[in-house]
Amino acid sequence: MALGGAAIPTYGQTILWNSDANAVNLTSSGQAMDSGFSYELGVFSGTFVPTNDNKASWAANWQACKRTPYESVNKRFSNSFTPINNDFPFTIGKATYVWGFRGDAVSGEWILFRAASWNIPDAYPPVPPQPLEWFAKNATSIIGSINSSGSPFLMKSVAVTGVAPPTTPWAQWQVETLSGEPLNGPTQDPDNDGVSNLLEFVFGTAPTMPNAAAATPVSLVDLSGQKYLQMTIPHRIDHPAVLIVQVSSDLSQWNSGASYTVVVADTATSLIVRDLTPFDSASPKRFMRLKASLP
Repeated sequence: MALGGAAIPTYGQTILWNSDANAVNLTSSGQAMDSGFSYELGVFSGTFVPTNDNKASWAANWQACKRTPYESVNKRFSNSFTPINNDFPFTIGKATYVWGFRGDAVSGEWILFRAASWNIPDAYPPVPPQPLEWFAKNATSIIGSINSSGSPFLMKSVAVTGVAPPTTPWAQWQVETLSGEPLNGPTQDPDNDGVSNLLEFVFGTAPTMPNAAAATPVSLVDLSGQKYLQMTIPHRIDHPAVLIVQVSSDLSQWNSGASYTVVVADTATSLIVRDLTPFDSASPKRFMRLKASLP
């Protein structure tokens, strides 16, 4: 159908995904879920099927459609999503899940669930369809627990350790954490604690509450009788940023890269980098510093 020679656009089927208001939703310890929880609607790429045993690989295979915060006052989550295309991985019929989470790669609380009918709809239906309503109470949990009756609780998360939650890009973190804050740029410091917003993002600290900078200890390691500086940098693996460690002998000229430093370890919680120039008579002083930027 056309109007004035232009095709009238069709619209995908809207998904209304939510949980009942004023429900009892608990953490693994029996505490009420709070505003620290986020919920995402999404799919897992390829043929990956999430299980309790492979949860260390969930984040790497997860593709989110939409994120929404948990409403601690109304005791629910609620949002909508309308697909604008069916490009990979959001193909028609793709199994769709809701993932609720709080915490980082050290420790967190997770719940993941779906119903058999929760699949990505056609983004180009011939007739605008009625919205789909996806309620948590109708789902089956992969981890965590759901009671369709809402008693003694509707949702209950489980504790997870040493596993990364879904990625939170800078733009998402900026909206969620610095909403309404005019000093919201990467280099700005709204709480005047000497730590830029970008480093607060990297370390997982609060940008609007003054706190000491995360410790990035520099130690002295002995290798074959020679001593080298080594820096340990705590970071949130789910908060992607480019971290570069620079070295210097005079605090004036700084260098980085494979000719100057080596990555000793890069884990879910820390980056460890060692200087390649040892302390000796030719280099009696050595310094290290961290530079961060957005991907």
